Amino acid sequence: MPRAVDVNLDATEMMLTLEKEKSPRKIEYMKIDRLEKVKEPVRKLLRTVEVEGIKVSVRGMEEPIVITSDKLGDYENIENYLLNTVAEKYDVVVEQ
Repeated sequence: MPRAVDVNLDATEMMLTLEKEKSPRKIEYMKIDRLEKVKEPVRKLLRTVEVEGIKVSVRGMEEPIVITSDKLGDYENIENYLLNTVAEKYDVVVEQ
């Protein structure tokens, strides 16, 4: 699954920069099929820890994109905006 390393939220779309990709992807909110809160294992030095994340399923893409709290400094605001504002406005299914 591709992981986002940078997220820019706009009024009608979000720009995601993914690991191992140089150019950002533009994803319109109306193309989001499902948002799911997940715990993702992340390797930190000699151990594996679990971090909070959001799995974003987009129509037209085979794999969902994962936005994790270890990659973003402002994860809480992004999570609130996606799970509340975007989900309500665009009728996106949110799974806990």
